[in-house]
Amino acid sequence: MQETVEVTGYRPVSKLAVAAAVAGILSALALMTPLLWLLPLVGVALAVAGLADVARPGAEKAGRAAALLGLALSIGFGTQAVSGKLVTRWITQRRSLAVAGAFLDAIRDDRIADVKSMLSQALLPGQEMSGMQPPSAEVVEAAIAAMPAVVAIRSCGEAVVRDVRSITLDDEPGERWGARVRLSPCAGGKPVDVRIEFDQSFVKERTGQVDRWTISKIEIGQ
Repeated sequence: MQETVEVTGYRPVSKLAVAAAVAGILSALALMTPLLWLLPLVGVALAVAGLADVARPGAEKAGRAAALLGLALSIGFGTQAVSGKLVTRWITQRRSLAVAGAFLDAIRDDRIADVKSMLSQALLPGQEMSGMQPPSAEVVEAAIAAMPAVVAIRSCGEAVVRDVRSITLDDEPGERWGARVRLSPCAGGKPVDVRIEFDQSFVKERTGQVDRWTISKIEIGQ
């Protein structure tokens, strides 16, 4: 009996499929910054082109698995990057509103010491006296109570209606945050508009790393 040997023809590897796999791996960089969100889109486009290339009638090529891998990685990393950014943005937005609300509550309740703890060092009175003896806590708190923004907010009383909205301060959303506040009615029946800017930093404490927010700028009528 004669044995029949089947000879499989050589199939070239699709360059598009290989490029799709590489782009899919590089799509992990999209998790670092929105500036690289284009990588998953490129990976998906290359994967689709690669799948079409390997299935072309009369010129079949190897590389279907590589194209599918690139497609899966690109979609996975792209989805994770976008959803992660949206969740982070939502959390940060809520935090900015909470800090602004706590600041307004402290002023309303005349808790100037708490107001002081929320201000950045650059905003605290007496910082310009470099090399001199720092002012006492009483002097600093009195100066804070006399700040135009604090005086304007305190003039609104306890029955004031607040409209607090978070804002982004940089071209890339989510990097730095602030809040626009409208208080009404205030002195003379007119509203008071306040713009607050925040600085965000991570401080190491015994319990772990703490996300600390301070107020770096306060403007009235913005």
